[in-house]
Amino acid sequence: MQYHTDTSRVSKSGLDLINRAPALYYERYLNPNAAPQKETPALIIGSAAHCAVFEPAEFGKRYAVAPHCDRRTKEGKETWANFLDHSKGLIPLDAESATMVERIMESVRGHRTAQYLLKDGIAEQPIYWNDEDTDIDCKARPDWLTPDNVIIDLKTTEDASPRGFAQSVKKYRYDVQAAFYSDGLEEATGKPCNGFFFVAVEKHPPYLVGWYFIGNEDLKEARQKYKKNLMTYGFCKKSNIWHGYSEIVTKVIL
Repeated sequence: MQYHTDTSRVSKSGLDLINRAPALYYERYLNPNAAPQKETPALIIGSAAHCAVFEPAEFGKRYAVAPHCDRRTKEGKETWANFLDHSKGLIPLDAESATMVERIMESVRGHRTAQYLLKDGIAEQPIYWNDEDTDIDCKARPDWLTPDNVIIDLKTTEDASPRGFAQSVKKYRYDVQAAFYSDGLEEATGKPCNGFFFVAVEKHPPYLVGWYFIGNEDLKEARQKYKKNLMTYGFCKKSNIWHGYSEIVTKVIL
């Protein structure tokens, strides 16, 4: 899919690397000698949860639930070999992970807000645009986009409470994502984004759910953050200098 291979456009993930140190962006996206990226178990489970929530009809076409078996025994090896033979082309999930994904889907889709906002829309629709202020090509892929230009983004977390999710917003720069995606949608469609909502769901029973949005003042600040990141990217690309952290001995801020 073009979204994954097009390194000429900057994504939110790329912005986060630029924000830490441009050298990290270069290593991830531009270094021809970098080791191939591997999907971690956490990423696989996260992708499975997104599929179950936003494209439940596709789940069985993409994932296969592995049987309980001891692969050290002859019987277990045969069971596992049979499973692999009948699930070729599918991504295997162990039974525990599959149960968690199913519970996450039930919690999110059973929420009153979800029943309204997830009624109509399209999952993972790529958006491409050019940021006019920096003349940099950008991309995004909202988890869910409604017909009236509302974006929904799913976040699995340890703490979906208002206080807990606020900490996640700060740590993972979800405010930047909201501003970046909202502006990109307007640039790409010519129509304003009519709302960006996060649905946060906990990764442990009873899989509690919270729905959140970013306030206008915080969005303005987040917009300045991603614009600064794009300017840094533009400088690095033009100069071909992808610097790391400061070379000056710096005081630790506790």
